[in-house]
Formats: sequence, structure tokens, C-alpha cells
Amino acid sequence: MDFYLIRHAETDKSNAPDPYSVPLSAKGREQAQSIAQEAQEWDLEMLCVSTMLRSMDTADPISEALPDLVRWDLEELEDLALEDLNYEPGATHLVSTWTDEQLEHGYISLWTRLMAAYQRIRLYAETYGLERIGIVAGDTVLSLLIVNWQGQDWRVLQEDGEVVSGHAVYRVTVADGEATAIKRLDDA
Repeated sequence: MDFYLIRHAETDKSNAPDPYSVPLSAKGREQAQSIAQEAQEWDLEMLCVSTMLRSMDTADPISEALPDLVRWDLEELEDLALEDLNYEPGATHLVSTWTDEQLEHGYISLWTRLMAAYQRIRLYAETYGLERIGIVAGDTVLSLLIVNWQGQDWRVLQEDGEVVSGHAVYRVTVADGEATAIKRLDDA
């Protein structure tokens, strides 16, 4: 089974009413169209998308290019959010203002919801014989998926930072739940 991890396209933070509703920039819309063309070549069968605006805007051209694609928009694929702290008093929605303790709690919460979502996606794909699944999300979510396939957990991000950065696409080949190959496609 191949997973295509697609980092959302470039954003325009100047037009964002909040950190969760950041639209794509003009360049980002072009990137999304380009990814949609590549997705046709990959012959994706399923697309799982973070419900953050930037991810959905990146995924929409893929869905348009592949109208028979199974698409799941999943809140579980959202990046770190205030909800991950159970609305802790004194915490703000800006992750950059969180203390180390709050970040740790947030990563644990994100890891838990993400691993449950991944298992649901994998089970569905195995049940219906799907071999090529795209996941559109932000840096943190895609980084956590990669470290999971490398046999590690959320602590890697807290210690070393993001694995995925910039507009990137990775293909991860998974057999029996373990990655047999991880390749950044734009490095070719």
C-alpha cells in the first residue's frame, strides 16, 4: 500500500481571520493544481484531508481531477490546536505561545487522535482493496505519520522539530503496517 503525504500548498496569512482559516496564496493555488495533475499519475484511490482550510483548498483540485476518488475530510488530521489542551485556562490558540509542558500535552493529544485516524484509514483501505491513499495535511501531522512509520513517536518532534517542511510530497510504501520505503518525491 502506498501513502502519498501531501503537505498543504503555500498560504497567505495576511488574509486569515485566524490560524485555522488560512487560505492559499496565488502560488499555493498553482501548487494545488500541479499536485492534482501528479495525483492523476499516481492513480489515487482515496484521499484523506485535514479540515483546516489550507488543506481542503489543496485537496479540492485533486478531488476535481479524480471524481471517483473516495474522500474523507477528517478533523483528526488537523494540526495542533487549543482543543489538544482541553481548553486549558490561560492557553491561547497560538501554538507559538504554548509552554513546553503545554506542547508536550498537545503532542500527546495529537498523536493519540492521529494514530486512531491512521488505523481507520488503513483498515478501510485494506477492507476495500485500496492501494494508493493520499493524505493532505500540515507539517506536524505528516511528520508524526513519518516518525510512526520509522518506529518512533511524538517525542521526536518535541526534541528535533518537524520532519516535513515546505511544500513537499512523500510516498511511503507500507506492508503489514510498517514502512518499507519513504521517499520525498520532489527530490527526484
